[in-house]
Amino acid sequence: MTRTEANRPAANRSAAPRTEGLSLHAFTDLDDDAPEIGPFVSALEAFDRLPLLGELKKLAIQRTRTGPGATVLDVGCGFGLESLRLARAVTPGGSVTGVDASARFVAEAQRRAAAEGLTVTFVEGDAADLPFPDDAFDVTRAERVLVYLPDPDAALAEMVRVTRPGGRIAVITPDFDTNTIGVGDRATTRAILAHEADTAVVHPWLPRTLGPALRAAGAHDVEVASRMVVLSPDLAASYFATVGRSAAAAGAVSEEDAQVWVAEIAQRHREGTLFAAIGYYLFTATV
Repeated sequence: MTRTEANRPAANRSAAPRTEGLSLHAFTDLDDDAPEIGPFVSALEAFDRLPLLGELKKLAIQRTRTGPGATVLDVGCGFGLESLRLARAVTPGGSVTGVDASARFVAEAQRRAAAEGLTVTFVEGDAADLPFPDDAFDVTRAERVLVYLPDPDAALAEMVRVTRPGGRIAVITPDFDTNTIGVGDRATTRAILAHEADTAVVHPWLPRTLGPALRAAGAHDVEVASRMVVLSPDLAASYFATVGRSAAAAGAVSEEDAQVWVAEIAQRHREGTLFAAIGYYLFTATV
């Protein structure tokens, strides 16, 4: 992953996450000079709790046959949310390695693994130049990472390289043009969401080309599954309010239109009528 979402981005919880004012584009700019990683951790934990995203994670485990004895690489592991779950799934006899571009995320992942008594190897590294030998893993996965990378094809080639012949690859990624929210007039909403799709990440349409890219990297038997992931009201309110303000700051919509749009989000949130979602895709393939 990059020093981004590092790679990753969505959530369900009763208490609102500390995501107010934190745009997804901030993950693209995240590096180890950032003042603190706490807001990024909170945002990722909020997204991680989305039930329908959880369904794709479980399906990825099934389709990659990740179980006891498997060796797994988690590319763009962040602070280890999924790596720790996978460590439990491969027990006994298996192993999990997480790689991330952020030294501070790696340190936090190591801290969490130790606190839970789990043996997971976390290393700092670049998704486009993985620090592992050929054919080292049974399963290699990347979740909400590749959309942030300048060269996702290079990362896919590396994922294929480090996976043994017959091993499996899984990629979970959103399509930002499927962002959906039930507020505002159509013109304003379309303009705001188009601005988010064009600026939040490097490759907002990645799922549309990911199947051919996997095949070009040397994988085969590509399968695709999807979920329209519904955001919790708290997460939807904080995320899309930031999206609206960002669009106004960039001149994609007027300040007045953005204020009306954001105000309607807040009102619907208070009333319990706010709806928002985004499409996520799971690609699995054999090396």
